[in-house]
Amino acid sequence: QRQQFSFPSIFIYGHTSSGKTYVMQTLLNTLQLPHVFVNCVEYFTSRLLLEEILIQLQSCSSEREQNSHMPCDTFNDFVRLFKQAVASREFQDQTLYIVLDRAEQLREMEANILPAFLRLQELTDRNVTVVLLSEIVWELFRPNTGCFEPFTLYFPDYSIGHLQKILSQNHPPEYSADFYAAYINILLGVFYMVCRDLKELQHLAVLNFSKYCEPVVRGEANERDTRKLWKNIEPHLKKAMQTVYLREIS
Repeated sequence: QRQQFSFPSIFIYGHTSSGKTYVMQTLLNTLQLPHVFVNCVEYFTSRLLLEEILIQLQSCSSEREQNSHMPCDTFNDFVRLFKQAVASREFQDQTLYIVLDRAEQLREMEANILPAFLRLQELTDRNVTVVLLSEIVWELFRPNTGCFEPFTLYFPDYSIGHLQKILSQNHPPEYSADFYAAYINILLGVFYMVCRDLKELQHLAVLNFSKYCEPVVRGEANERDTRKLWKNIEPHLKKAMQTVYLREIS
């Protein structure tokens, strides 16, 4: 239930473009759970990070008062200001979620930041859960001195079937869905072994589609002539595969 204490910290990991951030944002917004969402690459020092969390907490207020800058030099300051902020907000009886995206950046900060976030519930004595989103495994985070162990959750890579469904949703309106799905099948047949990154595959799909359509546009083939369409685009895709991620083929 919303008012019950959740697990103090949750560590979610998986490769890039496996849906971690999107799923968390959708879940929190759909269920209207009180939360703070911070990207640790944007707020790359402990002071910037802690102050951004407090600023977002202020903006959750029902009174919508003017955000005031709260200097926060140490984690002790953060705990004190955090307790004040939570006490004066309407969500004090619900679990508050603090989501730290790209959490591997925390390893570059002071040694006490990560262990403190993992046991923030204990330090503040408030109903708060810290969620860390990362592309690397927990073993690369764990400090040598030991710390509170978070609940870990793994997001597996998309299967080729998942990628097929996701990429096929972007079909241009001037072509049929089946035609575009056949194109995505060809694209994944070439690139799936060397690239599983959804964003990169989306880029490749947009980049090469006009080349795939050339015979149809010229009237040399119809949408069902997959053999002709494949022969036309095969050398282009093989050339693009040699420089995938480098963006040299346009």
